[in-house]
Amino acid sequence: MFPFFLNIKMKNFLLLLFVLIIGVTHAYATHNRAGEITYQLISGSTYRIIVTTYTKESSVSADRCQLTVYFGDGDTAIVNRINGPLGGTCDPNIGNGVSLGNDVKENIYTVIHTYPGSGNYTITMEDPNRNDGICNIPNSVQASFFLHSELIINPFLGPNSSPTLLNPPIDNACVGRCFEHNPGAYDIDGDSLSYSLTTCYANGVPILGYTMPPNMSINDIDPLKGDLHWCAPPPTCQGGPTPWYVNIAILIKEYRRLPGSSVRYYIGSILRDMQINVDACPNTPPKIKNINDTCIVAGSNLSLNVTATDAEINIVSLTATGGPLETNPRATFISSPSFSPVTGVFNWSPNCTQVQFLPYSVTFKATDSDFNNPLAGFKSIFIRVIAPAPSSLTATPSGAGITLNWNNALCNSTLGNNPLIGYSIYRKNSCDPWKHSACETGVPSSIGYTLIGSTAPTVTSFIDNNNGQGLISGIDYSYIIVANYSDGSQSYASINVCAKLVRDVPIITNVSVISTGTKDSIWTHWVKPIATSGNLDTIANPPPYEYRLMKAPGFNPASNSFTQVVSYSYSSFSQLTDTGFVSTNLNTQDSAYTYRVDFYSNGKLVGATNTASSVFLTTSPAAIGKQINLSWQEIVPWSNYRYKVYRETSPGSNVFTFLDSTVTQSYADTGLVNHKKYCYKIVSIGQYSDATIPRPLYNHSQIQCGIPIDKTPPCQPTLTMNNDCERIKNSLFWTNPNTYCSNDALKYFIYFEFTKDGPLQVIDSVLNINTTTYSHQFLFDGATSVAGCYAVTAMDSTGNESPVITKQCVDNCPIHDLPNIFTPNGDGMNDFFKPLIPYRYVKDVNIEIYNRWGTLMFKTTDPDIMWDGRNISNKKMCPDGVYFYICTFNEIRVDGITPHVSKGFIQLINDETNQSK
Repeated sequence: MFPFFLNIKMKNFLLLLFVLIIGVTHAYATHNRAGEITYQLISGSTYRIIVTTYTKESSVSADRCQLTVYFGDGDTAIVNRINGPLGGTCDPNIGNGVSLGNDVKENIYTVIHTYPGSGNYTITMEDPNRNDGICNIPNSVQASFFLHSELIINPFLGPNSSPTLLNPPIDNACVGRCFEHNPGAYDIDGDSLSYSLTTCYANGVPILGYTMPPNMSINDIDPLKGDLHWCAPPPTCQGGPTPWYVNIAILIKEYRRLPGSSVRYYIGSILRDMQINVDACPNTPPKIKNINDTCIVAGSNLSLNVTATDAEINIVSLTATGGPLETNPRATFISSPSFSPVTGVFNWSPNCTQVQFLPYSVTFKATDSDFNNPLAGFKSIFIRVIAPAPSSLTATPSGAGITLNWNNALCNSTLGNNPLIGYSIYRKNSCDPWKHSACETGVPSSIGYTLIGSTAPTVTSFIDNNNGQGLISGIDYSYIIVANYSDGSQSYASINVCAKLVRDVPIITNVSVISTGTKDSIWTHWVKPIATSGNLDTIANPPPYEYRLMKAPGFNPASNSFTQVVSYSYSSFSQLTDTGFVSTNLNTQDSAYTYRVDFYSNGKLVGATNTASSVFLTTSPAAIGKQINLSWQEIVPWSNYRYKVYRETSPGSNVFTFLDSTVTQSYADTGLVNHKKYCYKIVSIGQYSDATIPRPLYNHSQIQCGIPIDKTPPCQPTLTMNNDCERIKNSLFWTNPNTYCSNDALKYFIYFEFTKDGPLQVIDSVLNINTTTYSHQFLFDGATSVAGCYAVTAMDSTGNESPVITKQCVDNCPIHDLPNIFTPNGDGMNDFFKPLIPYRYVKDVNIEIYNRWGTLMFKTTDPDIMWDGRNISNKKMCPDGVYFYICTFNEIRVDGITPHVSKGFIQLINDETNQSK
């Protein structure tokens, strides 16, 4: 039960009193068919509440000129009906409702109410009673008609009005024919709606015994579009023949997505109580030809042709409802009723105020003209209104950056419900034209563009200098701009524009290792600047010119760590060439090297190439053995798109064989021999996106060697046990890991410990890997035992031993049995009280023997006991009689020494002669 229903107990009491006074009859209370409660925000916390009901027009005596509305904040109001002609059976200023034909009247009641502030409020209305004969509501004539909607006032979520339902909740269905309906919900705020089927209500709670109509399930409604498909009504309902009624409840919830968030917040709901009249009729509903969801850019026109057909000879009418027909500029739908097929044309030219993240919903309805049972078919579509792309994007190189400019977005208002909030700038490191699909907004990550910045809505320029690090010469950059709006929607992406930095400095193309060692060499190469228009200005930068090759160890070295390797001077620009140099005495074995070329004009630094490193290769043996893992790294201004892997034919031969190529910076060389040395090198293949720079670019790594070593131990053999208490022996059986998890296990180790909690210790080894059994006999503190815990491990050819993950424990079978009679008369037979048979697996005992008065007669810790019948105090023979003993046997167990207490009686039999001794 909803909490708000507790606030209407007095109302229910008055309602019950009213029923008792006037009685429940067809004339007075059997009239409510369907309805819903909606609300519209006026301002602040003030709302217009609209209650719409559909009643039996023939129930004149039960007609309601007024209804009581409960606002959910403890306040109520008696509300007048506002639709229809004034007067009649009501007061002169109250409407009489509107007849819809087929014994249906539409009644609209409105009231304005101001809420006290933020909160969740459930608006309710209850009226006796429902019409008779609703087959899925038990005794429907006695069930009240109850509507409720939830209003949430939350400043964080913003102002909200409920959806408006544009299609009435009264419809006809024929037995055996699929039935379709759509409530035609339109949300003025552009919130997303979800639809579900639920239970009809009476007296503030779900109706007891309510069932879904036969052949209908809660899955028969589209949760996004609200299309209801019921296939199909059966001939009878609850055993009753046609015609019959069913009522269903459609719960419509609103959700809102705040700007910059992917979370949908629940902001309210309305419950529509709907009635369907079912009859046996030969009519079939019209069918509307499929229409796909679509998109339209603001400022352009969308035209859709809609066609409906009908199997019978009926005149068919096509109508349309939905947001586009309710918001300005309004869409139009023109269709004239005609025999099948009938057509209609939907036209809409939305403007920028109608751009929103969520699509608009439009429902087309085709209704036939059958006199007795007119039927309808529905088709719903989504139409998304998208902002036009930013236009006239330009990209101009300037120094180490590129300046972007574009026109103000066509949908550029910073006011209204969905204002422009800024622009997003995307970049790709190659000139790659891309065109969005029909309904694709923004820039998908799959096309390789990266978001590099954003601007305010009034700023239509952006300088890309790679966050102050400068862009890379030789790359042809591509840019796209997207406009962003406050509800999270984005415009179409702009047409891309490409640009590259001016070629006023050299461009480095190669850093390639020639030889490997501690005194090795690297070849570096670069291409000269260009003096054509828009590149190097030789007037502002006159000769002489100079290249200075700079070097530093490692990756991303500090600028002050570079040292000059060589310089080249030229007296004129025409003498400049593409140049290379071999650096020597380098330790390429242990470090990569990074280079750049500084370019001088008349002694002044013009600029420098981007830095580029050598390819540095590392190797490591895989833990599984017989494999070496290779990985490499380089930081270069060009793009390497493939790597070739080479392996030396034999160590020291300097002859390399091609193994494979890869697009990643790692490779696994498998099938090797453990403990054998293997040497490798990598050749990278890349290019600049500027096609005027030589391509492809080949660069070699240093030579790096590795030795595969098996570091993975065999799995632990699976151990089973058999302990033999009679033979005092444990037998171990285990699996050979070479048959299922290893290929080079050589021997086994046997681990043992006397108790469960003790540390396992190696007690033996089995050198034959095919021997998988072992027998063990031992003493525990001088006593025989079979109790203990075992584990078996395997060791492979490289000394890897399997971990001890599990162990198996076995226990002793202690035996201790005492007699119940003895005769200490000195005849050499049965003269001592002692164990009947020798103990087994008992460390020691503690026994005390008492007479019948509880006096201690004897005690000992001797496992053999050996009581001769004499009193421990006076050494005299005890008299004949029955004695009681308590004996604690300290058993040798796998859990440790475990005491076992045994109690019993002993009968002592003797003669007078021996007793007096």
